Amino acid sequence: MSHVIIGTAGHVDHGKSSLIFALTKRDPDRLAEEKERGITIELGFTWLEHPDGSKSGIIDVPGHERFVSHMLAGAGGIDLALLVVAADEGVMPQTREHLGILSLLGISRGVIVITKCDLVEEDFIELVEEDIRDHVRGTFLEHAAVRRTSAKTGEGIEELRQTLFDEIGKISTHKEQLPFRLPIDRVFTLGGFGTIVTGTLIEGVIENGGQAAIYPGEKNARIRSIQIHEQSKEFAEPGQRVALNLSGLKKTDIERGDVLAAPGSLMATTRFDAELTALRNTRFPISNNMRVHLFHGAREILARVILLDIDTLEQGQTAIAQLRLEEEAFVKYGDRFVIRFYSPLETIGGGVIVDPLPAKRRRGRPDNGLDFGVMAGEDRAARLALSILQSGSRLSPLDSACYRAGIAGRDRAAILGELVRKNLIVMLNERVAVHRDTLKDLGGKTAAILENFHRERPLERGMRREELRTRLLPRTDLQLADLVIDSLGAAGYLETTTGLVCRKGFAVSLSEEEKSVIAELASLFTASAYTPPGIEEITAQFGKRANIGQVLSLLISNGTLIRLTPQILMPEELVNQAWEIAQSTIAETGQITLADFRDKLSTTRKFAIALLEYFDKQRKTKLVGDARVFYA
Repeated sequence: MSHVIIGTAGHVDHGKSSLIFALTKRDPDRLAEEKERGITIELGFTWLEHPDGSKSGIIDVPGHERFVSHMLAGAGGIDLALLVVAADEGVMPQTREHLGILSLLGISRGVIVITKCDLVEEDFIELVEEDIRDHVRGTFLEHAAVRRTSAKTGEGIEELRQTLFDEIGKISTHKEQLPFRLPIDRVFTLGGFGTIVTGTLIEGVIENGGQAAIYPGEKNARIRSIQIHEQSKEFAEPGQRVALNLSGLKKTDIERGDVLAAPGSLMATTRFDAELTALRNTRFPISNNMRVHLFHGAREILARVILLDIDTLEQGQTAIAQLRLEEEAFVKYGDRFVIRFYSPLETIGGGVIVDPLPAKRRRGRPDNGLDFGVMAGEDRAARLALSILQSGSRLSPLDSACYRAGIAGRDRAAILGELVRKNLIVMLNERVAVHRDTLKDLGGKTAAILENFHRERPLERGMRREELRTRLLPRTDLQLADLVIDSLGAAGYLETTTGLVCRKGFAVSLSEEEKSVIAELASLFTASAYTPPGIEEITAQFGKRANIGQVLSLLISNGTLIRLTPQILMPEELVNQAWEIAQSTIAETGQITLADFRDKLSTTRKFAIALLEYFDKQRKTKLVGDARVFYA
């Protein structure tokens, strides 16, 4: 059996706590003030025992309008709702508000309970039941069972108990494989134990002795012990009410609304995209840029509602919206939330999160509706593809894209594999992927950059890879940028050779005059031997006949000339011959001095030093004292 949380809902003084006591023989009201005033102020917790010995948790919520925020702190974990209506009063304001909240939270099953049936006649109960049916029409309780009860006389209690067993058997949850998450609705200290937190485990499995983190802040803690329904356990599963003894944290480190979760499993956000629904009986339409109280899990945050395609959301309508929060929150794909009017406090709507980490959206853009259509859909691969696409050239980690798309770890590899097979994404490495449309866009930009480069510098074989990386992806990690360039090469947008990149199919084309200049340069360098002309001298001699800078760059890039220093160039053949001389001398004598090398080359100190320092940079030699030896 799946673990199920039963939650009460209804107007103040309609007998919710008394009903729970009649079902369980345990009073959910624990505060002296609650017992003195006869109303529930804080969340109450107990359990319902099943015939097979298993238990379902029960959350008893406050019904008074002043404590709706307390009700919301516990309502997020409810699987099965008990809508409680007193026979002597019928449907009241908090009955309607609580019903709206339950609907907004996506609760799909429930039972309607008419209490205090001993106080009125049968005919009046019939009218109350008819009124209730009118109010729940069109909600998840439209076809729910109705049970008439009296906590005082015991009427209907056993029938209600059996109805609950039947409904619990129809509820199935499959959230065991997710990282654990527990919104904290109570925190206190206990002598001899330390810090205790309670909440409803909505996802994953918590194990005794395991590591956990408190969000916000990601403060680390260890699970010292677990209690479920006042019994010590080694683990807790989704749908259970849990009390956890934490080590490593003080009570002051935690407050209601924080979330206990697996370390690293939640991501912070200050906005999220949602399908937002206005309650059908709210007095206040939801307008664009409205400031509201937002309730998520057990937490309350101030937020702004940005309606993306309309100005006002009327009663009962649903629209796409972005909620912009006034402080960080830790929400996940598919989470439910509720919003209340800023003042007076009154529930006006809520909805479901379809993107927990969106970019800031502008109103009225056509792609808003298209994006929401994908992100709110059932196709998880399409959601992930869109999340990767929207990360664009920022190349956000796949962890973020999967988090946005609501994809759990064990499904991640299969869905990524599907997208690769469909040629929708390219995996750069295990952590980052790029969408084919992003790659196409980067390919277009690359082609433009290289085309301009080849036009301005036609005699160079290509642009330095580092220069392309800087111009194309200036804020991207170097390794990732290189992987993108490799992917662009594989896709045919460019060619790469020895640190250079060029347009696909590019080849240097020389004019007759340029060919003549190159031939004359070769003769000049050969004649000069180890006292070659400087770049300024070459420029003065050939600059009017050709772009000599381009010609020299070509000869350097194809290896004909070697740049020893910024001003000294020498033919590769001569450099190799010089190395043979240095190598044989060191092999015979163990070293070569600058003077000896200069004399052997019949050159000047300037050129001899340039050659030796070049060999040092090549790690062929190294300077020891005033002589060169082999680099070891």
